[in-house]
Amino acid sequence: MTIDLPTAENPVTIICGDSLEVLPHLPAGCIDAVLFDPPYGFAYRPNHGASWKGNEIEGDADTATRDCIIEWSESGNLPWACFGSWKRPRPEPTRAVLIWDKGPAFGMGDLSFPWKPSFDEIYIGGKGWQGKRDEGVLRGHLMVSWESKGREHQNQKPVSIMQALIEKLPSASIILDPTGGSGTTAVAAILEGKKCIVIEKSEAYCQIIKRRVDAAMGDAKGSLFHTPAPADLFAESQKLLFLEAE
Repeated sequence: MTIDLPTAENPVTIICGDSLEVLPHLPAGCIDAVLFDPPYGFAYRPNHGASWKGNEIEGDADTATRDCIIEWSESGNLPWACFGSWKRPRPEPTRAVLIWDKGPAFGMGDLSFPWKPSFDEIYIGGKGWQGKRDEGVLRGHLMVSWESKGREHQNQKPVSIMQALIEKLPSASIILDPTGGSGTTAVAAILEGKKCIVIEKSEAYCQIIKRRVDAAMGDAKGSLFHTPAPADLFAESQKLLFLEAE
C-alpha cells in the first residue's frame, strides 16, 4: 500500500481502512505524534435520542484496539495521547492522566446516584511533550450533546481540546489519528498549523472528515482520500481518489 504523506498544500491524508492493518504500512519515521480517541472498551450503548441510539461501537468490547495502537506508538518512540475511562485499566505506559471536565450538559449514568459521570480521562505517554505547565484538569472544552445541534459522532470531541493537546507538541509536524471518527483531530491539526494522517474504517465517516477538513481549509481540495479495493485493502490496483466538493 502506497500512502501519500500530507503536504503544505494538502495537509490531511484520510485513509479508509482498519488502523491495525494500515499502521505497518506507514512509511518509517513519517509520524511525529499520535493523538486518538479509541473505543473505551466497555461496550457502551447511547441511550439518548440520536441516529446512533443503542448502537454499540465496533471494537468496544475491550481495549485491544487502544493497546495495539499504543504499543505501535511506543515502538516508534512517539509521544501519544488517547482518551479513555476509569471503567477500564489505564494503559501500562501511561506517564500522566489528564481529566477532561465535559461540563454540566454531559453525564446521564445511574439516575439513582447523586453524581453525574461528566468527565473522561486522557492518557499521556511517550516523550516530546513541551510547553507551559498547565493544570491537569481541562475545563471549558464543551461539545454539543445533540445530533440535531451539529454533533456528527456519538463520541465526538470538541476541536478545542484537541488543539490544547497539539499545542503541547511544538516539534511535531505530522500528527496521526488512527481512530479518526468524524475528524476532529484533523481539524484541530489544521488550525494549529500541523499536518495530519487520519485512519477511519467507516467510509461514511471518511466523507464527514473530508467535508470538515475542507471547511477548515476553506479549500475544496484540502485533503487526500485513500479508498481500499473491495477484495484487498492493499491491492496493487488501489488508487488515490481526489474527492471534489459537491
